[in-house]
Amino acid sequence: MQKVKLNKRIENLTENVLRNANFVMQEADKNSCKSIYKNFNFNSKTKCADGDEMHFTATMHNKFYNGRLCMLTFKNDSFVSMYTLN
Repeated sequence: MQKVKLNKRIENLTENVLRNANFVMQEADKNSCKSIYKNFNFNSKTKCADGDEMHFTATMHNKFYNGRLCMLTFKNDSFVSMYTLN
């Protein structure tokens, strides 16, 4: 899986998402909408040989959506995927 580039480096990313109730992050890929993700809630964990995947629901905010529910996946302290749920 390829990492999603964020607007700043966040040490212990997965731990921050789990422990910080007001955690907010923004993607910064060249062709992205610069989406901001808020209101993280732990959903599930998937065991993998090369590192566990942690899945969270969050709300996405950008120029097209305000509060759209999505699922984000973190692996080895990197944001690796996102898909919308509604």
